[in-house]
Amino acid sequence: MPGTNLIVPVVLWGKHAPTHCVSSVYLSRDQKTLVTGCYDGQICIWQVNPDTLKMTPRCLLVGHTAPVTCLSRASIIQDNNFIVSSSEAGEMCTWDLVDGKCRESVKLSQIHTNIQAYHMCNSEDLRLFCNGYYAEILIMDPFSLEILFCLSSKMNPDWISALHVLRPSSRKDDVVLAISITGTVKVWSLLGHENKQSEPIYENESKQIRCLNALSLNCCAHNQRTVLVVCAKYCQIYDAGDFSVLCSMQAPSGERWMSGDFLAPDRVLVWSTEGKGYLYKLPANKLRGRAISSSVPDHKGFHGPTVDHDSPVLFSILAHPDNKLLSCPPAMRFILTSVGGKQRRLLLRGDSAGVVSLWNVDDAAVPVPTSVPSHAPIVMTSLDMAWAEMNPSPVGILDQFGHPEDPEIKLTASIYILAANRLVVGRSDGSIVIVNATHTVQLQLLHGAHQQLDDWPPHQLLLGHNGRVNCLLYPHHVHQRYDKSHLVSGGIDFAVCLWDLFSGALLHRFCVHAGEITQLIVPPHNCSTRIQKCICSVASDHSVTLLSLSERKCVTLASRHLFPVVTIKWRPADDFMVVGCSDGTVHVWQMETGHLDRVLHGMIAEEVLAACDETLADDLGGSMSAGSGDLQGLANPAVHFFRGLRHRNLTAMRAATARGLAALQAPERGGGAGPLAEPARPRRAPLTVQGFRSNPADPESHILFFDIEGLIVELLSEEYSAMSPASLEAAGLITSEYMKVAALTQSASPDATKRISDFFGRVKDKAGDMERILKEKDKHDFLGRVKDKAGDVERKIKEKDKHGILAKMKEGAETMQTKLQAKAEQLKGHIEQKDDTTPTKRQRPRDMSLAEPPHTMEIAQILMSLLHAWGLDADLDRVCESKLGLLRPMVPVCFGVVSRHGHMAVQLPTWLGGWAEACASIPDDPMLLNSNLPQELVRQEKLTRYLRLFTSKLHWELSTTLTTNHLLSIVALANTLMSMSNASFVPEQEVARRLHRPTTRGSSSWAGDEEREEQLAAQQAHIKQGWSLLATLHCVLLPDKVVAAGAKNFKRPQVEMLARRWQHHCLEVRDASQALLLAELGRLGPKGRKALVDNWAQYLPLYTHTESINPQAAPKEPVEKQEEEFEEEEEEIIRKPSSLAELKRKQTTAVVLLGVIGAEFGQDIASEGAAGNKRRKEGDSRKSSIVEGKSV
Repeated sequence: MPGTNLIVPVVLWGKHAPTHCVSSVYLSRDQKTLVTGCYDGQICIWQVNPDTLKMTPRCLLVGHTAPVTCLSRASIIQDNNFIVSSSEAGEMCTWDLVDGKCRESVKLSQIHTNIQAYHMCNSEDLRLFCNGYYAEILIMDPFSLEILFCLSSKMNPDWISALHVLRPSSRKDDVVLAISITGTVKVWSLLGHENKQSEPIYENESKQIRCLNALSLNCCAHNQRTVLVVCAKYCQIYDAGDFSVLCSMQAPSGERWMSGDFLAPDRVLVWSTEGKGYLYKLPANKLRGRAISSSVPDHKGFHGPTVDHDSPVLFSILAHPDNKLLSCPPAMRFILTSVGGKQRRLLLRGDSAGVVSLWNVDDAAVPVPTSVPSHAPIVMTSLDMAWAEMNPSPVGILDQFGHPEDPEIKLTASIYILAANRLVVGRSDGSIVIVNATHTVQLQLLHGAHQQLDDWPPHQLLLGHNGRVNCLLYPHHVHQRYDKSHLVSGGIDFAVCLWDLFSGALLHRFCVHAGEITQLIVPPHNCSTRIQKCICSVASDHSVTLLSLSERKCVTLASRHLFPVVTIKWRPADDFMVVGCSDGTVHVWQMETGHLDRVLHGMIAEEVLAACDETLADDLGGSMSAGSGDLQGLANPAVHFFRGLRHRNLTAMRAATARGLAALQAPERGGGAGPLAEPARPRRAPLTVQGFRSNPADPESHILFFDIEGLIVELLSEEYSAMSPASLEAAGLITSEYMKVAALTQSASPDATKRISDFFGRVKDKAGDMERILKEKDKHDFLGRVKDKAGDVERKIKEKDKHGILAKMKEGAETMQTKLQAKAEQLKGHIEQKDDTTPTKRQRPRDMSLAEPPHTMEIAQILMSLLHAWGLDADLDRVCESKLGLLRPMVPVCFGVVSRHGHMAVQLPTWLGGWAEACASIPDDPMLLNSNLPQELVRQEKLTRYLRLFTSKLHWELSTTLTTNHLLSIVALANTLMSMSNASFVPEQEVARRLHRPTTRGSSSWAGDEEREEQLAAQQAHIKQGWSLLATLHCVLLPDKVVAAGAKNFKRPQVEMLARRWQHHCLEVRDASQALLLAELGRLGPKGRKALVDNWAQYLPLYTHTESINPQAAPKEPVEKQEEEFEEEEEEIIRKPSSLAELKRKQTTAVVLLGVIGAEFGQDIASEGAAGNKRRKEGDSRKSSIVEGKSV
């Protein structure tokens, strides 16, 4: 999603925790954050208590499409909360652990298996040393994710299986020690000035040793001349001087080593695939004198003959007491941390069941004579355990269908139909539920009168599958060519079902697969006309079919694939469907004939798949030649005809002949009729409901994406569509639109203009002739007398009608007649479209939007109710409930953040539940407890107290990004609703508003309605005042009120995010960001604004000449001290941009931000600048001159 979009995700997790099979682990140095990556591509962030090491799942980062293999820190600063992740697909991301935003994302052709973060000499920050399935060592920047340089091999180049970077105690350069998969040890020396432009960097020395497929390599931090190399069956200690083997440790029976590290010069910790840690004491005579950094390699007895007592001794084991079998090797990591000056050594493990365990290695590091004790982990937790501790459980989107005594039916597939506001959900028992989306969300999240209704919202049940529903497809949503009423589902029973969405009838059941249906796809719009009516289905028996929804039969069955289908691409111009399998083969099928054209392997297969992507890019780019018609993108009919002839396929031959005749008879069309000549792109959806699961075996959770800009557009569109032309013109909304229409209707062709004028001239002449003929026939002037009589009557009526009542009636009648006529024509059109062959018991609307009133106000009501800071102002809360119609939240809400490249962070409900212990001292909420709610809701007294705590305080302590997005959203929506006439979420007022709109035409009104008009005007004034108070609370008063409520970690709105939306294309979002930015700048005070200017002025582009800048340089020492203080406060902002794109973003933001400060607060900075001019250096004088210039 583009970065300018303002999206508010809300997650409904359901009662089951997501599967989290851990593939990599990381614990921050301050022991406050644990990060686990899983085989499904998600990353979980856990909040850790440094004292007790209790871990609470906080949020889930979604963005990788393959197992997360590496996690590494990204900055040398301990409090800098950034990590880098890498996956098996070559994806790399830099994440902000506080907000969950993805700062940078790249996809490399190289796949990493290990990343070591290291602070090189002569560099300001960390560098990432990466090795994996390639022959080099890549050194990357952790923030831009650019490859800075790489280390190459001259001798025996091969994949590097393990590496270690260190700085020898007696040298200033860095040494990279690595081993290849064939057992060649290599050493590189780095001076710190290497870059991409330099010559290839080859190893300084290399040596072949007997060690194949090493898993890890570690140098002893206490004694750099000792190296631990771990292989699957044994791990060995080497002398770094000549790489001779000192001693070896065999893996226990039935286990394989994974990695290891040094605890002391003579103690090592090695862990195995069974998730156990083994502590060994190395033989003393082998390491005699090795702890001394200046020791000689050939020390006496060091390379002496080996005897029995020279082998390492196992003295302790770290293991789980239950010793459960694991489905795959766990991810383990040895961590050395220091908290409060105290050093702590931990062994961290994450396993296939999602259980995270921590051992305190210090407890086990002391040998016990005559025994080998086994130590249990000190802390164990998992997502399942955290979910089980929650009371009540997290809500799901269809919880109203579950009963405590009945077994739960899991949700397995879902799709949201925007036009009808319907959520279609497939379940594990084969049923499909269709329910109003906004109503079911209200039922789960918000208090209201709907809680007292039984069987609300009403739902539709489709029964036709035997077993789990795997996938759903609404083809009309993808392309307009499909029938609006068609819904397609695929299940575990090998069947694809076609449903009528309105009546719920099963239209057809396709049974052509021999395995469960896994995917349903819509073919491209420029396929042949027969294929355009088909959908593509994929099954677990490796077959792919094209099923025609209009013919109700299978057109093509592609079933010769030996391996699972992983990708399907299209070549519409050649009538090819290209199927890629998991073994790398590509099958090319002819769509019309169902013939397997060819099977490709290796590089050719990859090139064919890439060629399909290029074709798609060309189509989307609109690169078709001018003058091309709608049929130009289709395959040549002759190609289909000859293929059908060759394969004796009469159906294909008939279809090709018919299409060829149609192409010959088609009139010439103008240019631009390529893919971009589709129907106009619909407006952005205000709400999207997306099913989400971390693992295919999981039941679905659901994410609601509220698009603020789309919601504002829909609200204003509904408002303007109900206004009369006079009201629109008075509001200044119609003139510009009319000008646009007039400009569009002007013909560009002079010939066409002449023809149109001639036509109107002939019509005018004809009318004149007709009038003359009538006058000639009317000899007695009968028409004239009737006309005069009618004029006298009209004049008398006007004299009597002093109040203009009749004029008002006439105007109202004319308008009503026009509306009724338009409505009748619309209904007539829908009835004509109806298929006469389908027998229906009752007339049902073909257009879903006619089935119910617009649902935009319900979407806005849900969002405003969830974002409002309930509990900060009791009077405003009462106004919100009674006048504005907001509903109080019923459960804590899990929000999310959408960042660049479509990556996303979603909060876990366990993080919200963790605060419930803190609200025992909060007093009861009397208004909620005394309201007419069911007894079961009143019993949730503790939850209610916590909810008030959450909405008033904890919601605003989550992250600065969430605070900024939510304040922007609620202020922009409040301003939009304030600009609408009588916009309220109270149902009675909303109905009255819709009924009242047609009569609001002129200043005069019926005498009987004057009092009602006054009431409505007063009511509208109250509503507008309510929205104004709501906007004021969140724009100006919120920070002070949240702090007054006891918040210790209030996350302020991000000035940078607000500045970037200063010129947003959506006017309401722009106004909200400007108001919030000015309020935040005012709250910072003069010192805060000066610090902001100092931090951002360095990014300003140099527009002025150097002569205009004050060249006098002041003493630098005091200024340097001052800047150091700012660096500590604003480290994240001061860090240099890591890429050109980020620099441009910073420059744009700096121009806006400093321009606003100069325009609004220029005087105080100018006066302060004059006072401190003597001790300001050259750079600071440039800053003040820019700001003073902006303030003029």
